[in-house]
Amino acid sequence: MGFYMKEDDIYISSLIDLFNLRFAPVPISRDLNKEELFGGIEEMAQLQSQFNIFRTDLPFSKSAAVLGLGGLYNARAKNRWYTLLEKLPDNGDQQIADALVDNFKKKPPLPCYMCSHHASPKSENRVIITQGQPLFYLEQDYLIISLPMAPRRLPGAGKKKGK
Repeated sequence: MGFYMKEDDIYISSLIDLFNLRFAPVPISRDLNKEELFGGIEEMAQLQSQFNIFRTDLPFSKSAAVLGLGGLYNARAKNRWYTLLEKLPDNGDQQIADALVDNFKKKPPLPCYMCSHHASPKSENRVIITQGQPLFYLEQDYLIISLPMAPRRLPGAGKKKGK
């Protein structure tokens, strides 16, 4: 999705990480009390219950903005990220919101994991939402949201040398 992010494409992984941290499973620890570990998907479930952040009549990009999932330090990258989300093919922005609404109806909701996949072939140029274990080192089921991405073309790429 280099078309939208342009030279800010280096921030994509950190923007995805923001989502993954906010929707992460809560760590299990015998040494810390529950209040010290409150966060991740449990916090998001509570926020959803109180404020109805994710709705079937509101695209994910708008809810992401409310949660600050576009980052805090680079306004241009943040705005481009929200544009990327708004422009996801096949109404992918709303598909993500709908999947999160459905997930929060589960008790307990699954933690969520965002990643990306190559947008080609054309059949893969869509948001893919599944359930599974995206991290081999955590035996934990997640709601997995994969965004279609295409590489940004570098200036001069594809030109023949010597001409």
